[in-house]
Amino acid sequence: MPETLLSASNITLFGRVVEDIQINPDDKNKSHSPSEAPQKGTKSAVQKQLTEGSETDDSSARLARVYGFSYQGAYLEMTSPALFLVHGKGVKASDIKVPGPSSQDENFYRELRAWSYDRADQTIRLDVDSGTFEQVLLDTIGDGGAGVSGARVSGARVSGARVSGARVSGARVSGARISGARGDASD
Repeated sequence: MPETLLSASNITLFGRVVEDIQINPDDKNKSHSPSEAPQKGTKSAVQKQLTEGSETDDSSARLARVYGFSYQGAYLEMTSPALFLVHGKGVKASDIKVPGPSSQDENFYRELRAWSYDRADQTIRLDVDSGTFEQVLLDTIGDGGAGVSGARVSGARVSGARVSGARVSGARVSGARISGARGDASD
């Protein structure tokens, strides 16, 4: 990949295509009868991403489990892999000329693929959680007491302090009180 003026806004995702989930948007496969008029209006950017490409040119939308990404010359490993909308099968991670995961672990690295996007491109992220119903459903609703219970934050972004991709799951705060706190260094 050549260095260009726009390289600074490039994001390269590293992961593997999830083979057992396929994207089948209505726009591609549904023909409208004359009595069934198509929906009016313009497609959103995410809808366009879902319907972009075709099976014949192998650039169709699919989901990939992403383990990390490269941005502004640094490789960042994700705390927990997530599913992202990507296009095509990707290229071999070894063919990408940006920082990426270590090739030392051959079993992991061998099948790894890469996809490049501009940071302003639209995408879909799906966080997959597994466990018992108690863990993934009931623990998220909390016990209804005072304070915060069963909080779940995913994909948080705070500008200025630059916190991005934060994930808090199943947090419980009950009856917390901060009184007369001072936030200056003179304490």
